[in-house]
Amino acid sequence: MAIHSENATVLENCYFRLSTVEHLLCALAMLNVNDAVIEILQGEEVPILDGSAIKFFKKLSDVFSKKNKKNIFKSIEKPILYKEDESFIYLFPYKRFELRVYLDYTSKGLGLLSDEFIFGRDKRESILSARTFGFLSDYDLLKSKGKAMGASLDNVLVFDEKGHPLRRMRSSKEASRHKILDLIGDLYLNGFLPRAQLVAVRPSHKINTAVSKMLNKI
Repeated sequence: MAIHSENATVLENCYFRLSTVEHLLCALAMLNVNDAVIEILQGEEVPILDGSAIKFFKKLSDVFSKKNKKNIFKSIEKPILYKEDESFIYLFPYKRFELRVYLDYTSKGLGLLSDEFIFGRDKRESILSARTFGFLSDYDLLKSKGKAMGASLDNVLVFDEKGHPLRRMRSSKEASRHKILDLIGDLYLNGFLPRAQLVAVRPSHKINTAVSKMLNKI
């Protein structure tokens, strides 16, 4: 069963718990692979590596050939809408998978952000290389509570209170692209992506996994 935490997506049943699965799942989606056995040998979390999915993608590219790749897309017959507070995700049936995200970080100094990704048209690496991001105030708070102990400036893109990155960004849209990465990974919990035009406003792991569960029933 997939559940969400504040900062990651978690797989859990009576026997095990595995968190932060979304980066690995996004890499598999970008490779058109939905049939694989992957073992996590230690701990209850998929390794964060550099905070993105690019290293998973490159390693898995060496493993999976064209014969391993399948049609990972599934048509939906009618629009799907999930809304919670000021966040929502809307899917409209379409011939391919494309998504647009709209984010509001005005209170954090980043302002309003938007981005899009069209599967098969845009470069996968532009999404896969975008790192997890956060804010210095949140980072310090998590550390004080004994959380995010594996997080560092090497694997998290951290912004200060004015929205300035503490280290160089990989692209000017790295924050919005990582939101796309997370959304693709969360939707791929089912092993497929919908043929749909998808609009996500203020997406989070919470509403991403809720939509994933809705798609699993179609």
